[in-house]
This record gives sequence, C-alpha cells and structure tokens, in this order.
Amino acid sequence: MSKHSKRYGSPTKMWGIPTKEYHWAPKSSAGPHPADRSVPLIVVIRDILDYTNTSREAKRILAERKVEVDGKVVTDRNRPIGLMDVVSIPELMENYRVLFDQKGKIRLKAIDESETGWKLVRIVDKTTLKSGITQYNLHDGRNIQREDEDGYDTKDVLKLEIPSQKVLESYEFKEGMMALITGGKHIGEIGKIKECETIRGSQQNFVHFESGITTIEDYVFVIGKDTPVIEIPEVGIV
Repeated sequence: MSKHSKRYGSPTKMWGIPTKEYHWAPKSSAGPHPADRSVPLIVVIRDILDYTNTSREAKRILAERKVEVDGKVVTDRNRPIGLMDVVSIPELMENYRVLFDQKGKIRLKAIDESETGWKLVRIVDKTTLKSGITQYNLHDGRNIQREDEDGYDTKDVLKLEIPSQKVLESYEFKEGMMALITGGKHIGEIGKIKECETIRGSQQNFVHFESGITTIEDYVFVIGKDTPVIEIPEVGIV
C-alpha cells in the first residue's frame, strides 16, 4: 500500500499546507485517529512546526527518537496526530496540544511542561466484559478498563494521565458544562451547554448552547465545568 496520496485529494486545507505546491502528500497510517480528522506526524514536524525543510530531515529527527506523542516516543512518520494529542520535543523543551481552530484547521497550541502529563479523551462507547469490568473506548483509539462503579457514560470526557492512563478527573456530558465544538460551521468555538435534546428515531441528537447556537451531539467535546481546563486557539465564546 502506498505511503503517499495526491496532495490535491488530501485534506490539506485542514492541515494548513498549500494544496498545489507539490504533487504528493504523506498518507496517514492506520492509527488512533481517522484520516479526515488527523494529520501525519511528518507533516506536523515539517510543515506545521516548520522544524525542517524536507521529508528526509523530518524522518531523521523521528529516527533519532526526538519526538514524543502522549508521553511515548514515536518513530512512525505517518502516525496520525489528532484532537487532544500531546506532542513533545524534549530536546527543545517544546510541548503542544492538538486542537482545531475556528477555520477548521489543525493547530498545535503551545502548552507548559506541567500540562504534558495529561490529555482529555471523550468516551465514544463502552462495553461490559465477561469479568464484569467495563471497557471504555475513547476517541483517540485507546481503551481502558475500570470497575463500573465509576459510572462514566458515553460522551463524558476523562482527564487521563499519560502514558499511564490513570483517570485524574471526569467531566459529564450535561447542561451547564463548558464544551468545545469539534465540527460543523462553529468548529473551534467553546461555550456553555444549555440543553441536550434527544431526538427519537435515527436523527442525530442536538445540543443547544446558551448563545443560541445548536450543533449535533457528536460535535460536542466537554472541556470543563465552569471554565475550560485547556486553552483554545483563536477562541470565541459562544
């Protein structure tokens, strides 16, 4: 299978790189984030952070084990990097959290060293195993198993210690919580949830914000109780 795709057909607008400057673009390998919601690590190193001018230089940096994602060294140049991932370059003492801006582009928001030990993850599904333990499937492809006494539900968000995966805090998906919109025309904006509307049938459930903005449930990512626990690029309170 090819490790490249035509740049014109790649989500270069979301990546924030020129569409027609080159014929080919890196292709994300199978990983924790879908291709249309992530960017290959080599694009992060070469084009977004502008650490190198060529793919060869970027591959050398990765081969020398200088880049960490969520607290672990990553050498796969096409590893998909997506929402809430923490990218670190210890040698330069630089750390970033992956977010979407209000133009729908992937942005790496610089964060302090104290913030690199955790990330926010959204529960997309949960299953009760034969042992009675509950397995939670998270938006970044990871799974964690915990006693059901925690009572987490789908759409709730966990503050997860990385790389240990210890749950530090949880944020319920409910009215009054601060949330980030991760899709649609209001992508990248944050606001307080006013109402969660359940629709009968196959139609998506809706979430209404205090400003009057409405979006679908899948686009809502809780990021705190009274105030956001993370900083958002080009933030607009909705």
